[in-house]
Amino acid sequence: MKKVKAQYLKTIIFSTVMACSLTSTAYAANGIKLGFGYDMGLGITAQLNKFNGFIGNSGIAVDYIFAKENIKNVQGSVPFRWYIGAGGYAEWKESAGGRMPIGIEAGFARNLDAYVQIIPELKLVDDVRFGLGAGFGVRYQF
Repeated sequence: MKKVKAQYLKTIIFSTVMACSLTSTAYAANGIKLGFGYDMGLGITAQLNKFNGFIGNSGIAVDYIFAKENIKNVQGSVPFRWYIGAGGYAEWKESAGGRMPIGIEAGFARNLDAYVQIIPELKLVDDVRFGLGAGFGVRYQF
């Protein structure tokens, strides 16, 4: 019985993550950022408006960025921005759950940016467990 419930929960979380991916693609009016990085294994990272997505060799993740601000110093703004978001992930074989990425991104060349983030995760399939992940990548804005 536990396996059946876990499979249903994994299907629901995976479907929600995919629906958010497709919805954010439809509303990508301000440009699309695509690149490579490490989050759910090695893979492709994308940013569409306020949605960050990642498809890697270990799974898929989509996050909604609800806060993003420039990091300021005494003389004004620097090219760094911090952000915090909420989302979900689904691994190809094992688990699925929620996550809350906290990161910093920086533009370092025309249309290029890099990011690094720590990701508190709450696994919800098979058992409830808290974990901590990390991610980084480089993206090009079209």
